[in-house]
Amino acid sequence: MNDEAPTKVAIACQGGGSHTAFTAGVLKGLLPELAPEYDLVGMSGTSGGAVSAVAAWQGLYVDGPGGVRERLDSLWSAIAASSPPERLLNE
Repeated sequence: MNDEAPTKVAIACQGGGSHTAFTAGVLKGLLPELAPEYDLVGMSGTSGGAVSAVAAWQGLYVDGPGGVRERLDSLWSAIAASSPPERLLNE
């Protein structure tokens, strides 16, 4: 076995309310700092975790490691309840 080959890593992202927020935060912190000895080969998820995985993967693919934070921030800002009627519906 080649000791110099990067370790392949796949990430599964949990969804569901606060779990999704946690998942997005972890991806924003982890992926831009992923060491070169790791080769990210896949990401998947459930519900909001899947949405976070797709946004993070797109950020990596299109913009490189720095794009992860931007894509996730943009995604969650776009779908966040921001107006009083939206907030009321969330209650």
